[in-house]
Amino acid sequence: MGILAKEFYLPFIKKEKLVKDTYSFYFDRVRRGLSFLPGQYMRMILDIKNPDERGNSRFFTIASSPLEKDYIMITTKITQSPVPDGTGESSFKKRLIELKAQEKVQFFGPMGEFVLNEEKKEDRVFLAGGIGITPFHSMLTYAYQKNLSIPIALIVSFSTAQDIFWHKELQEIATNNPSIKVIYTVSRPEKSNTKWNGETGRISDVLIKSHVPDFLRPLYYIVGPPAMVAGIEDVVKKIGVSSEKIFIENFTGY
Repeated sequence: MGILAKEFYLPFIKKEKLVKDTYSFYFDRVRRGLSFLPGQYMRMILDIKNPDERGNSRFFTIASSPLEKDYIMITTKITQSPVPDGTGESSFKKRLIELKAQEKVQFFGPMGEFVLNEEKKEDRVFLAGGIGITPFHSMLTYAYQKNLSIPIALIVSFSTAQDIFWHKELQEIATNNPSIKVIYTVSRPEKSNTKWNGETGRISDVLIKSHVPDFLRPLYYIVGPPAMVAGIEDVVKKIGVSSEKIFIENFTGY
C-alpha cells in the first residue's frame, strides 16, 4: 500500500468558497505522475517573504479522490476578518487566499496511514467534526467512483446549519450507492440562521446506535481537533467498541 513521499510542484487552478470562512483550493495534477491513497495528506510550502512564527508551511488532507486525475483539492478554514485578540489570520493563510492562477506551489507527500483500505471488507463508521470531514470526502468519493460495496456510514457534526458544506454532494453519493450512508448533525441549532431539518446535537452513543444498528461490528475512523477526537473516542469505547477497531487522526493547527 505504500507510496513514496516526494517533493513536487503543482500549478494553482482556482479557489472556491464553500461557506463562510471555508474554501477549497484546486491544483493541476495532469501529467504530474502523482499518486496517493484516499485519506492521505501532504505538506504545502508557500513562498512568503516575512512569515510569522507559524512559518511558511501547513499539512493538508487531500480532499479529492485519487481517481480525479485532473486536480487535487484541499479544503480549509480561512478567517479573513480580524479575530477577537486582534491578531487576524496567519501569514500562511493570507498568502494562500491570494494565490494566482498558474502560480506553482511546492508540496511534499503523500503521507499518512489513515486511509481507506479497500482490501478490508469490514463495515466502516466515519466520525468527524467540521473540517475533519476532508479525508472522508476523499474516501467516500473514491468508494462511489469505484462502486465499492463496503458498508460505510459517515456521521459528521457541524456547529450550525450555515457551517455545513458538501451535504448535497455526499447525500447524492449515498443515494446512488446503497452501501453508503451519510448523516449530518448540527450541535448548536439555536445559533443557526438557516433552516435545518436534520439531526441535532453532538455525536453521541444515541446518534451512533440510531444509524448503525449493528454498532459493534464496524471499524471506526475519527477525525477532528484533538479534544473532539478524544471525546468521540470515549463515546465509541463506552458503547463497547474495542480499541483495535478505532482509528484516529488529530487535526492540529490547520
